[in-house]
This record gives sequence, structure tokens and C-alpha cells, in this order.
Amino acid sequence: VVDEMEYLLKLGFNEIHIIDDVFTADMQRAYKICEEILRRRLKFPWYPRGGLRVDRVNRELLDIMKRAGCYRIPFGIESGSQRVIDVIKKGITLQQAEDAVKFSKEAGLEVECYFMIGLPTETKEDILKSINFAKKLDPDYVKFAITLPFPGTEMFDEMMESNRIKSFHWQDYNFAAPRNVYEHDNLSWDQIEYFCAKCHRDFYLRPTYIMKSIYRSIKNGQFMAHLEAFLKTEWF
Repeated sequence: VVDEMEYLLKLGFNEIHIIDDVFTADMQRAYKICEEILRRRLKFPWYPRGGLRVDRVNRELLDIMKRAGCYRIPFGIESGSQRVIDVIKKGITLQQAEDAVKFSKEAGLEVECYFMIGLPTETKEDILKSINFAKKLDPDYVKFAITLPFPGTEMFDEMMESNRIKSFHWQDYNFAAPRNVYEHDNLSWDQIEYFCAKCHRDFYLRPTYIMKSIYRSIKNGQFMAHLEAFLKTEWF
């Protein structure tokens, strides 16, 4: 792995994103990769863009990832409701999520948190728990995405059995802009879209977050780019 990283750097690339479902699934392997980056004295920014599980990190691993050049950690948390997390068989706890985010911040890493809207059996109250939990964690970035039942998944099979799949046009199953593809247990599609937008507004339009973001973007020289993105975003 590090041979490939070194080769890319020699070609002239300046940053590497690791596209791996769970880079730290084997925590010892991830640790060794970081050790090898340090041993070869390779200096480049990188981050595990595929996302990490909150139960597959610890303070020691996060520390060496930071020293090896990692600058941001994305965590797939999915919900702020422990009940919903258990329903989807995620196999994590909210406390593990809090600890993982806390350890990442202490290691000096930026933090991204991913949540999903429209998970099986989810209610309005569960969604409000998710946004409140996101605010409590206070990561640098957060992403709320609409849940999609892809073919081959348990969710898709269950929805097929109950005749709740409404579209077999696969272009509708778009991560960025999914269409009305299924009938949810408790929420209409309009409500799912509404809450997805609301969660982003409630998180990013907080005065404390805006001030922190302005300070961070000025410090790293990205203020104008972030301002342009903010103005182009349809918040309402």
C-alpha cells in the first residue's frame, strides 16, 4: 500500500484519498501502514474518504494517523437514536460515537459525521434525535443523506415483499438527489426530503458553527471558496 502511495507522490500527486469501506477494519494493518509512511518520511495530506466505523478506532491509532499526515476522519453514525441503530443492525452505540469523535478532536483531526434520513421504522422524533446528536458531537462537517434500498440488501428485499418499492428506474436511486423510490414505514417522501434539508439547516446555520467555520476557512485560506459554496447552497 505504501509503495503505491510513494509511486503516486513521485508522479506529482499532492494528496491521497483512501477509498476503502473501512480502512481501519483491521486496526493493526492500518497502524502498520501509518508506521511505514512515517518510516519512509513521506509527507502528504490524506484521509480515509470511504469512512470509518466508530468501533474500529482508538486514541493510539488516531494519534499515529495524524502524525502520518491524515487530516480528517469521516464516521458513519447513521442515527442519533439508539433504537434505530439497533433496528438496522449497525452494531455500534451512541457512546462509542461520542468517544470516537472526542478522540479524533483530541488528536487534532477534523471530523465528518454521516447520518441517514428515512431508515426503517424511523419517526420524526428519531430524526430530531439525530440532529440533536449531531449538534452535540459538533463535528467540522456533517452530511445527512436519504436512505436508499439498493437491490441485494435486506432492506430492499423486505420492501419488495411488502410491495413498498415504487420505482425500478435505477437513475432514481441517486445518492445526491434520489426520487420517490419507496414507501416508508412512518414518513411520506415529502417529509423525508423536508427533514433532510432541515437537518442541514439546523446544523450549519448555527451562529457558533458559522463563526467557527469563518475562522477555520480564513486560517486555511479557503474563505472565498467556502463563501461561494455557502451562497450557492439552497438552504430553503
